[in-house]
Parts: sequence; C-alpha cells; structure tokens
Amino acid sequence: MPFDIPKALEALSGAFKSVFDFASTAKENQSETEVIKEKRRLEEAVNIAEEIFTIFERYQVHLSDDDWKRYKKLSKKFNKKD
Repeated sequence: MPFDIPKALEALSGAFKSVFDFASTAKENQSETEVIKEKRRLEEAVNIAEEIFTIFERYQVHLSDDDWKRYKKLSKKFNKKD
C-alpha cells in the first residue's frame, strides 16, 4: 500500500485548520467575556455615581448658586446617559 502524499497533506491541512479555528473561536469567546466584565464594571460605576449624587444633594445649602446650577446641569446630563 503506497503512501498517498496528497491525502496526507490534505489531512494535515485539515488538522491545522481545525487548530486555527479553535484558537480563533477561543479568542472570540474571550473577547465576549471581557466585554461582559467591562459592562458589569461600568454598571457598578454608574450605581456608585448615582449614590454619590444622592449624598451630594444633601449638602445643597452649602453650595453657591452657581455650583448648584452646575451640579444640576451635570446631574441631568448624567441621567440622560443612564
């Protein structure tokens, strides 16, 4: 039974292709995982910022009118992004 070089090369290329496909898929899944983690961190940061706004509003009487107006403007802008 002679050794069939073209079939061996085809099998070898198929093996390499499957390894590269696996590596590509693993990288895609890793990227998706990173996006999900980043989204969770961003949601946590937004929740913390909202809490800070709530605390900050208690001290309105200590702020100048200009600072309070600026705070309200930024707060409204922040809530539009939320």
